Amino acid sequence: MTNIRQAYQQAARQAQWSILRHPPESMAQVLRQVAERSESVLEPDVYGSGALIESFEAKIANMLGKPAGLFLPSGTLAQPMALKIHSEASQKQQIGLHPTSHLVLHEQDGYQQLWGLQGQLLGNAEKVLTLDDLKQANTADLAAIVLELPMREIGGQLPTWDDLQAQVKWARTQNIAVHIDGARLWHCPAYYQRSLAEICELADSVYVSLYKDIGGIAGAVLAGTEAFIAEAKRWSRRAGGNLISMYPYILAAEKGLEENLSSIDDAVHYAQKLGPLLEAIEGVRVKPKQPQAAMFHLHIDREEDALIQAMTDYANTTGVVVLPLPRARKNGQCICEISVGRRTMQQPPEFWHEHLSACLQA
Repeated sequence: MTNIRQAYQQAARQAQWSILRHPPESMAQVLRQVAERSESVLEPDVYGSGALIESFEAKIANMLGKPAGLFLPSGTLAQPMALKIHSEASQKQQIGLHPTSHLVLHEQDGYQQLWGLQGQLLGNAEKVLTLDDLKQANTADLAAIVLELPMREIGGQLPTWDDLQAQVKWARTQNIAVHIDGARLWHCPAYYQRSLAEICELADSVYVSLYKDIGGIAGAVLAGTEAFIAEAKRWSRRAGGNLISMYPYILAAEKGLEENLSSIDDAVHYAQKLGPLLEAIEGVRVKPKQPQAAMFHLHIDREEDALIQAMTDYANTTGVVVLPLPRARKNGQCICEISVGRRTMQQPPEFWHEHLSACLQA
């Protein structure tokens, strides 16, 4: 990490107010709380068995409207494993992926190198996946499609409910399995005005993350039919995901669900108000212009080092962190991802408009 980024991190730790998603907790605080929760648990989970892990898996599966669930260490394991199962069931090797899929951009081609799958890219990297995109697919060897809800790399955009249903209907007519990449699926009920179970009813399998919006330490749940999860357990063992015990992650995820899940609908509505306010600042563009999830991207006309320095100086002077570190650069602009959570919502949207404007004008 460069010195300028280290200086930002130090300023962010000391700030009184921050737009960053979750209220800060030290490692020691988290572990103490997990230890307190463990007092009521009689036995640890052992290789995926035991009341703690089995009840947690059943709880998440029920939320998602699926018969069974499997706790896994990461989504990077959960998703290609799900796609491998669909591939073996259909005896086809290809999976349909949007060009911005996590499997394409952030997993070092693991789905190909480790799982023997082939990717077929569908749609435009700058736009949400549509039924028309799917109709352009070569379906002969396509085992499954991945629908990311919402789509992180384009600012949390979502297809309309009607088009999402049409995409699934098309897949069914082609005998193609549907997998939901639900890393941020928790955002979707507020946008679609439907429950998690109603949304997940569209898919054959679904993955959800337990550390992003939920705030756990790490972990994921993969959900589907009982037969699908039985096969997933075999693949998890083969892939090294069946750890002897995972109770710290489960207890932290339970804590995170209690603290954060009920506020995510509010975070979506907050983001929908915040985005247009920040769009009004000179040199700032919001993607999408009208946020659909509890996240969006800011494209800022500023060189990266200059922006980080401005953010750091402003935090040191005012005690307010107005932006996360840039996650990318494009067309001469810095891209910052705003993920709204309880910490963001400690202040009204106007507060962040005022302070981001002041920071960029300094």
